[in-house]
Amino acid sequence: MHSPDPAVERAATGRLLDLARSFITEQVPWKPLFIGAVITGDDRVRLYFRSPERDRTYGVDVLSGHTGPGLSGALVSPAFLANEHLHRTSDDPHCDVIVDLTDH
Repeated sequence: MHSPDPAVERAATGRLLDLARSFITEQVPWKPLFIGAVITGDDRVRLYFRSPERDRTYGVDVLSGHTGPGLSGALVSPAFLANEHLHRTSDDPHCDVIVDLTDH
């Protein structure tokens, strides 16, 4: 495995931080809690949310360059993450369910 280009890594980190800031808010009992993120590719990130109602952690794959207020609003909606049609079995030890939104 090779080290990523420093400029590409800085740009990806900047996009991830901007995205993470959009999820930092006052905690509400019914609202999924943003608990972390990891860069998984040049334009891909996995965001982690904990559902207080379902006792599970979701890993949500998104393209960091294609995120906006609509996606941010959807991800903090309990109904959106609970949509089992979007769920995949997780191979990630940090989450119970994967939701792949890279083609949305």
